[in-house]
Amino acid sequence: MKRFLTLVGVAVVAAAMYVAAAPGSQQAKGPTAKQFNALKKQVTRLNKKLAALTTSEKAAKAEADDADGFINDCLISTKAGAWAVSEFGDGTAGTFGYWYTDNGTDYSNVTALDFDTSNTPDAWLQAVDPACITTSGAPKAATHAERARLALHAERAH
Repeated sequence: MKRFLTLVGVAVVAAAMYVAAAPGSQQAKGPTAKQFNALKKQVTRLNKKLAALTTSEKAAKAEADDADGFINDCLISTKAGAWAVSEFGDGTAGTFGYWYTDNGTDYSNVTALDFDTSNTPDAWLQAVDPACITTSGAPKAATHAERARLALHAERAH
């Protein structure tokens, strides 16, 4: 019986090899010229997209480096920090922070913003290292990588 099973096993292996090697069986073929050209166009298009993405990533990294440099050099340096401030006075209630005039004749009571050394200030203001500010009020470029330029905005509230 063992011989018979061995003979059947050899026959099965031989038949499988014949089917795999037969000319009508599936064989690996390369792409046609039309398929190859289509793939080539697709690769070119994807390479262009990758190049554009790389450029925008470089720009994003440069901007992040600038912001990081400004924060390190101007906001957390030894000459920067946070200042406690409070608003004092009320121009409408009769108490006031100081008198204000814009023409030298007409005065009005207005509130005053002042440094507050108490334990409960109204707010904290971010102090910027003076070396980072030019006399015009615009940030200097002398920060991380000599490129950091963050916009300085001020608003006047009445």
